[in-house]
Amino acid sequence: MFTWIYGLPIWLVFLIITGVPVLLTCAGIVLARPTVRRIFGPEPGNNDTVIMVLTVGGVFYGLLLGLIAAATYESNDHAQGLIADEAAAVGTLYREVAAYPEPQRAVLQNDLVDYTQDVLTVVFPKLRAGEEPMGGTALVTRFQGHLLAFQPETKAEEIVHAATIEQFARFDSDRRHRINASQGGIPDVLWWVILVGAAINLVLLCLFSLKRGAHLLLGGLFAFFLGTMLFLIAAMDYPFRGELSVSPQPFESMYANVMGR
Repeated sequence: MFTWIYGLPIWLVFLIITGVPVLLTCAGIVLARPTVRRIFGPEPGNNDTVIMVLTVGGVFYGLLLGLIAAATYESNDHAQGLIADEAAAVGTLYREVAAYPEPQRAVLQNDLVDYTQDVLTVVFPKLRAGEEPMGGTALVTRFQGHLLAFQPETKAEEIVHAATIEQFARFDSDRRHRINASQGGIPDVLWWVILVGAAINLVLLCLFSLKRGAHLLLGGLFAFFLGTMLFLIAAMDYPFRGELSVSPQPFESMYANVMGR
């Protein structure tokens, strides 16, 4: 639902998501003040009743936000782990094909270098922009073709070749998991529950009978905190998108330390 935010600077997204609840709350407090006094009476009105409803509803809503925030963080951390696993698998594969005779060694290592360069220069920029790159599959298929075309001539080459094929399967599995993780996100129905819950809490804030200054200050602070939680969830919803996306650092480190590029 909030995929549009990933095309904006992160500071602007923060201002929008936190600023809108604050503005709505302050406007609601000012506009609803006469109606609240008429329904709930003059200060302190029925603040005890409003507090009771806000407390009960706030507990369940706060629990929901906390669980969703924890889940999005865990998803983000899991995505970073998948990148590290894939980079490690490519690095191991690069070292294993170093045992092949020429010219197969150079061909296979160049295929892995091309794949790593594609991940760093094409895949991650496109994922951050919300696009799904397809070129990596062709590079993996090319490497697989070169690998399976090799015919071992000695027992040692057979052992190395079998281990390399097994490592390739592990790499391909890690790559699939990373691709699948890039498609994740909170379902729209859950976002609607979050937004409706936020709206109900903001409406309850407007029902207090307080002095205007104190009411605006307390309501604005609560709305800002609520907006901060929504920003946190929205920013981490898609771990491969936006400025707060997961880092390609494992691939950069492997590219420099293992491939020596």
